[in-house]
Amino acid sequence: MTDPDIPPTTPQSPGFDQAHGHNPVEVNHMPAYIGVFVALCVCTALSFLINQVLGQNHTSAALIAIVAIIKACLVAMIFMHLRTDWRRVYGIMIPVAIMAVMTVIILSIDGALVWHLPTAK
Repeated sequence: MTDPDIPPTTPQSPGFDQAHGHNPVEVNHMPAYIGVFVALCVCTALSFLINQVLGQNHTSAALIAIVAIIKACLVAMIFMHLRTDWRRVYGIMIPVAIMAVMTVIILSIDGALVWHLPTAK
C-alpha cells in the first residue's frame, strides 16, 4: 500500500541508493546499539562479580559461560543484523552445514582406515 501524496521513487530521485537499487533504509539503529552496549557492560561486570563471589570453580565457570552465551547472542542479533536479515543467513548456513557434514564423513573414513597402514619402525 502506498501513500498517494508521496511520489514514487525512481533512480533519479534524491536519496536513491544506486548501489543497491532501493531507497536508503531510514531505520535508526542507534538506540538498539546503545542498549546492547549497556547490556554487554552489565554482563561483563556480572561475570567479574560471579568470579569474585563464587571463586574459581565449576559453578562459577558454568554461570560465566551462560553470561558469555547471552552476550554472544546479543552481539549476533543486533550488531550482525541477524534479527532483521535472518532469511539471508540461510543462504550462507546451508552450504556451510553441508560442507561440515561432508568433511566429518571424509575425515572419519580416513581415521577408520589409517590403522590398517603399516607403521615405520
